[in-house]
Amino acid sequence: MKTWITLLLLLAATSQTHAALENTTCKSCHPVIFEEYQKSIHSKASIYKDVVHKAVWDKHPAKAKGNYKCAKCHTPSDHDVMNGKSKLADNEIQRTEPISCQQCHKIESVEKHAKVNKNILTTKPKTFFSADKELKGTKVVFKEESSFFGMFTKKSGSPYHDIDYSNEGYYNGDSCMGCHSHKQNSKGFAVCDLEVKQGDSKESCVSCHLPQVQGSLANQKESATHAFHGQSIHNTTPELLSKYIKLSLDKNANGFNVNIKNEATHTLFPQPLRLNQLKVSIERDGKIIDLKIESFARVIGTDGKPSMPWLADAIISDTSIKALETRTVKYDDVLKEGDTVVVKFGYYVVNPKAAKKLEITDKSVTEFIVLTKKRFSI
Repeated sequence: MKTWITLLLLLAATSQTHAALENTTCKSCHPVIFEEYQKSIHSKASIYKDVVHKAVWDKHPAKAKGNYKCAKCHTPSDHDVMNGKSKLADNEIQRTEPISCQQCHKIESVEKHAKVNKNILTTKPKTFFSADKELKGTKVVFKEESSFFGMFTKKSGSPYHDIDYSNEGYYNGDSCMGCHSHKQNSKGFAVCDLEVKQGDSKESCVSCHLPQVQGSLANQKESATHAFHGQSIHNTTPELLSKYIKLSLDKNANGFNVNIKNEATHTLFPQPLRLNQLKVSIERDGKIIDLKIESFARVIGTDGKPSMPWLADAIISDTSIKALETRTVKYDDVLKEGDTVVVKFGYYVVNPKAAKKLEITDKSVTEFIVLTKKRFSI
């Protein structure tokens, strides 16, 4: 008898674990998208997968009090932590789907606030929002129709959820702004602000970060393409975004200029730990001449010195490249016929100086990432 009771308890515990994992159902119908998600930044947003987030949390004074306030954006799928029912702890949700499919596709609207925006989720059961230009303005519900006295059955829609294609936020990217707009610290200082200009360009969060790629959307609905869900420019997909950074070179009698055109609708790498750099070299007569490295960063701090985000109360300097801006960097090196100028534009996920203070040694975030590269023959 005791054996049976123990077995039932184990089965109950297992079923509760699976019930808590919101992506379990999604992967059965959307295998391609689910596979992409596994490599995305959304699947690795918790301190148990993101080495930078963990390093910041380990140094943050709130850790000593167990007062984790990052769940809204980093682990919204762990509902017990979100609702204050439990403290942050290592579990399957934190490790596999801290930001589940449902958490993004249930965002009905975004409330704008000075400190940080707020996602408002739909209360309608089994209703998800998505974007499809051909179906825009419609809502697809599951239907099962019989014909010829029940001999033939035709099904449409998903048996697991309805799909609402009328939410404008999923077309212009506003649904991303609950977490990807700005963030103030406890001092009321904006430690990060993407300064998004969605309406000033034909591009948006969706067109850049969720481009259409080859592969069917779902098992039940064959399609040639689907919106890419593997967003993680730090280690897997910089090439998807490099096309929004245009590099050009102007030669003159006294040297040359390198122009960086940012076609993205937001400031490049304004996050407090990032370091954006332009690296230029000249290949001449079999030799490589490395020129000065140009850095672009939004440096924040206290008392005129750089500091950790939770301590900062002012901008020390800001050379970051803004949305839709073209930045020109001048070089006094006179070019010769036969020279080749190699231009690399990229960034560090964590500024090497900050990485040292945070004791981060993981190469995936400490090495320079080339976002785009171009060679100019003279």
